[in-house]
Amino acid sequence: MDLTFNDEEAAFRDELRAWLGANDAGPEPQGDEDAHYRWRRDWQRQLADARWAGVHWPSEFGGRSATLTQSAIFFEELGRSRAPLPADVLGLLLAGPTLMVWGTDAQKERLLPTILNAEEPWCQGFSEPDAGSDLAALKTRAVRDGDDWVVTGQKVWTSGAQFAKWCMLVARTDFETPKKHQGLTYFVLDMDQPGVIVRPLRQITGEAEFNELFLQEARIPDDAVVGGVGNGWKVAMTTLMNERSGLAFFLQVRLRNQLDKLIEEVAARGMLDGAGGNAIAQKLGDLHVKAEVIRLTAYRGLTAIERYGQPGPEGSLTKWMWSQANQELTQLAVDLLGDEALTADSPWSYELLRARGNSIEGGTTEVLKNIVAERVLGLPRMR
Repeated sequence: MDLTFNDEEAAFRDELRAWLGANDAGPEPQGDEDAHYRWRRDWQRQLADARWAGVHWPSEFGGRSATLTQSAIFFEELGRSRAPLPADVLGLLLAGPTLMVWGTDAQKERLLPTILNAEEPWCQGFSEPDAGSDLAALKTRAVRDGDDWVVTGQKVWTSGAQFAKWCMLVARTDFETPKKHQGLTYFVLDMDQPGVIVRPLRQITGEAEFNELFLQEARIPDDAVVGGVGNGWKVAMTTLMNERSGLAFFLQVRLRNQLDKLIEEVAARGMLDGAGGNAIAQKLGDLHVKAEVIRLTAYRGLTAIERYGQPGPEGSLTKWMWSQANQELTQLAVDLLGDEALTADSPWSYELLRARGNSIEGGTTEVLKNIVAERVLGLPRMR
């Protein structure tokens, strides 16, 4: 694994770092979810104007044709600058790359430009109440009606659905096939219609990042099928292969930033001095090592993709390790800073509550452990 950048990669980093130094998203709005979304949307538009929004997209679609390493550099530098993620990160990382592989020319021409500038955001309609980790078990039905498809069913944990114009929707179109994954079709669903109902799932932080999505005879034109009828499983796998693309680098830098912030606060209070200072320093040192391991594992995964053309188990490892380390960090902050870290206006209280979901979202820790056990250690399947 080579951790050095070549001349082209170093120039890419320096150009991006200079741009981020001269441009910022402005102060983060507090307490208003709509205002917070608009803040991230406006930031994405700044990125898009300078062709930084989709660096990994081919230049013909408005990107920079960035390599995997350059994409990793982008997310690292974004996190290091403490800038937010773009508003339509699902469009940039999932919908756009999927359409580039499977979309028709008309779909690409119509949909890709509005992803880059966050004009028409996307959400992902995969998970269902009875089909979370088992995508092929989904029950949402799509039935052809003339030139349209009529869709009925429910999706859940749909991030950003309240802001989305389009949804990457997988539904069952063949109800007779014995092989569940062969009866699926991938659609582009227009969220702005009476048959689509979005209900927020309020979290412990008070936010509603996730939603339930109810489809009551929603209509999708036949030209909004992506990749052909009955081919939804393959198209969905393309989406899922891109799911954690680059985000590991953003998350590990954010973890590093939060750890540095805690060290500064603890040191300013003199808590590293005296008899108890060594024990606190040891705990902080353990988190420093974990942050470095996550960073190096992310780069090891990048090396595996560049060398073998496909991702290894590192995506599961980094998500699992980051979830655990971030929960440990936020709990340690409260343990060290005391009651004031739990007050409503303390950023640490928000971080503590939000971190509870880390081990569930984007693949539960239990599922990720099974993946590592089976695919890395070669242990037998649990079921």
